[in-house]
Amino acid sequence: MTKGKTYTLAAVLLVAVVAMVAFAVGCGSSSSSSSPSASSTAVTGTPMEMATKILGHAPTGLAATIVNRGSVIVANDANYPPQSSVDQATGKLVGFDVDAADQMGKLLGLKVDFKNPAWETIPAGLQQGKYDVSIGSMTITPERQKVLAFTDPYYYTSGQIFVKKGGTQITGVKDLYGKTVGVGASTTYYDFLKKYPQIKVKTYTTDADAFPDLANGNLDFVMTAGPTGQQAILSGQPFEFSGKPLYYEDLAFALKQGEADWLSMLNYSVQTMHKDGSLTAMSKKWYNGMDLTVKQ
Repeated sequence: MTKGKTYTLAAVLLVAVVAMVAFAVGCGSSSSSSSPSASSTAVTGTPMEMATKILGHAPTGLAATIVNRGSVIVANDANYPPQSSVDQATGKLVGFDVDAADQMGKLLGLKVDFKNPAWETIPAGLQQGKYDVSIGSMTITPERQKVLAFTDPYYYTSGQIFVKKGGTQITGVKDLYGKTVGVGASTTYYDFLKKYPQIKVKTYTTDADAFPDLANGNLDFVMTAGPTGQQAILSGQPFEFSGKPLYYEDLAFALKQGEADWLSMLNYSVQTMHKDGSLTAMSKKWYNGMDLTVKQ
């Protein structure tokens, strides 16, 4: 969600959907400052002891507030499967982002308190202190870097067009001219499409909300992350990939600027999850065996 960069992933499960499509992941840069290197052995102790070991000094600023509280407030989108969604059977929040946030909490000794605000309100909420971090597949972009800080990327994905099964296979952006494309509000996909006034863009609260209108013919296409559209297809919905990805992006945890200690602690958790293989395991679990956490 990125809300939403060429690395091809073997998409065995997608052959029946569209043989020419491959997930790709690629370049981009993080605005994260230098931080302690993640150890193969996670730190232990109380939250304060763990933070002090990670930082090399007692935490300050927002990091100190979070550690003293013993919990971290995480903003994410509850309607963005397979990244995060509410399991209808249990009522619990589940998904790749949920697992990543829970593991971050374990590595820092913190209880995780999820909040699910409207996606477009999250940057302001971070700056206002309503949330401590966004772990909701936020793409690192120059515009966002003006108001937010980002960790190292924790995974990579593509900006992809989807169409109703049997629909038009695009070859590029020009094939969208004069068409209506559904997209999540305040996403990188919206920003990308609005550069082309020839495209009719219809926004939704979140990307997944656009799919019903694609199914009933009110939209010509939907643009979202490759894995999000794939999830809709694998759940039995009548869609397919349309053409190759239009671009690729790096996704990271986001937080308010000026909180160096908190950024370092979050980077420690991301680096640790990369090194110990837990992010890879999460990706394979939620993305049908694909590892989107490395640039291939």
